[in-house]
Amino acid sequence: MQTNLNILIVEDELLIAEMLKEMLLDLGYNVFATAKNYDTALSILKEQNEINFAILDINLNEAKTGKDIATLIREEYDIPFIFLTSYSDKKNILEAAQLKPEAYLVKPFNKTDLLTTLEIIKNRRTNTQKSIIIKDGRLQVKLLVSSIQWIKSENIYIEIITQEKMYVVRNSLDKFLEELNDDFLLRIHRSYAVNLNHIKAVNGQYVLIGSDKIPLSRKYRDELLEQFVK
Repeated sequence: MQTNLNILIVEDELLIAEMLKEMLLDLGYNVFATAKNYDTALSILKEQNEINFAILDINLNEAKTGKDIATLIREEYDIPFIFLTSYSDKKNILEAAQLKPEAYLVKPFNKTDLLTTLEIIKNRRTNTQKSIIIKDGRLQVKLLVSSIQWIKSENIYIEIITQEKMYVVRNSLDKFLEELNDDFLLRIHRSYAVNLNHIKAVNGQYVLIGSDKIPLSRKYRDELLEQFVK
């Protein structure tokens, strides 16, 4: 993702749109345009080819929503975008996932949440080759590190969660992370580590991976920020 972002904000609540714009400007990003509905967003996209990133509210109080704008962007403009949403809007999040947003920004959010989300997107890189061998029953399974979404510590075991399956391995979280030594697996809580490539949103208490909330402690929240803001 380009560092010189020309951002389009699509948000029908004026106060949220202005707050988001001010946050982005304070963080050094360029807000190129704002829109409150599909038609205005379409007109801006047609006329302003400098726009290279969009922040879209999923729920617009009109027939056409942020998902319709995202569909248009996917089909005609091919620029990255994130969705504004609330975690309580789980049905819409699952539907919106089909449009492959770069991330979700969960309301209510603050400037740090916004910065972290954008920096995660900017620093996300491909990590598809590294693998580990773990025991699954009587089988020895080769597991791509990139497929790990998060890891949870449970006493003397760890639960390794992938999109397809959960594996239970006798190991400590500290030792497992040390053995892997992978930059994209980051501890965010005493009992949890996450794969940075799977994070879709961050706020002060948790990170969102898919529709699951993974606890984020204050101590590791600072470390998460330091990983991206250097």
